[in-house]
Amino acid sequence: MNRRTFLKRLSAVPAFAGLGSLLARLAGASVPAAFRRVRPSDAAWPSPAKWKELERQVGGRLAPVTSPLAPCTSAPASPACTARLEELKNPYFIADQAGGTQLAGWLDAWTSAPSAYAVPAQSAEDVAAAVNFARDNRLRLVVKGGGHSYLGNSNAPDSLLVWTRAMDRIELHDGFVPRGCREAPVPAVTAGAGARWVALYDAVTTKAGRYVQGGGCCTVGVVGLVAGGGFGSFSKTYGMAAASLLEAEIVTADGQVRLVNACSNPDLFWALKGGGGGTFGVVTKITLATHELTELFGAVSGRIQARSDAAFRRLIAEFFRHYSKTLYNSHWGEQMAFGADNALDVHMVVAGLSDDAAEAAWNPFRAFPSRSAPRPRATGGTTSGAASTARTPW
Repeated sequence: MNRRTFLKRLSAVPAFAGLGSLLARLAGASVPAAFRRVRPSDAAWPSPAKWKELERQVGGRLAPVTSPLAPCTSAPASPACTARLEELKNPYFIADQAGGTQLAGWLDAWTSAPSAYAVPAQSAEDVAAAVNFARDNRLRLVVKGGGHSYLGNSNAPDSLLVWTRAMDRIELHDGFVPRGCREAPVPAVTAGAGARWVALYDAVTTKAGRYVQGGGCCTVGVVGLVAGGGFGSFSKTYGMAAASLLEAEIVTADGQVRLVNACSNPDLFWALKGGGGGTFGVVTKITLATHELTELFGAVSGRIQARSDAAFRRLIAEFFRHYSKTLYNSHWGEQMAFGADNALDVHMVVAGLSDDAAEAAWNPFRAFPSRSAPRPRATGGTTSGAASTARTPW
């Protein structure tokens, strides 16, 4: 049963059908009239003159949005379609398309669809103009930076898109104090809403020799990850990405540009630390604390494939025993994957351990396949020398 069917059936259950109106009556409030967003087929859809006025307000940058798959819609067998499908294998290309998203959708939940128009914002004032226009004209409003919203928040049909990709300025601070606060200055970095982690890591680590807590996927937008909480490769050492948030600039639904931190608009500042992208407004830039860079970093990758389901179950159990005993600490991060082909794939990163220490952490698990494989049985009461040293392959 998909989500829509479930909700329809749930609304028909007596215990739930009147719950909304009951709560409203208990609170002494009336049930508000239904609010519906305007669609292009509606008479209230903005006129060409209104769209032209918005275009003027944002410096002529208002643009219609097309699907990145447009070359394939009319001519699936064309060279243009073939070329586009090849381009769509590149996540950086996808991020640079107004209608591009890194995920096509979820079955029976949502499907990626381009907005009607996009404002390729270059400033908080551009964002405010788009917010005001969407509010005054009852339009759907979506916000997209990196386009990695796996919940589909960064795209919607017939909407106005605030596209922040061009707002990618990065500024390093030796000592940053949030406005209105009296805290000790700390090293920090300010990133515009369109900045991606690949650029932030380059600025903070490669050029400045420090660390900023983000995620492992470099095409993810900085603001989107922080707004969602942001668990990354070394979060067991540095915490969630949102924990490093010091200050943010945000455009709220009333079109006001606000600066929020622990001393100014503290409730809104708290909400931005994991409350979800676009939930409380359009974030236009953020400032994150940076951290001392660990001297040693490394990576471990490998693959073990079991020859049977029973062997795979033993492998999984042993891996989790090993992980909880040896790898569940501040040094290790990233991921492992269990495949339908009875294979375990390990792709982990390590910080603060020497080569010898990292090797030692994995030696007990690397020995497990040969240690646990059953020895072949002898025949006729004797065992040949070759058989005595054999191991059943996984």
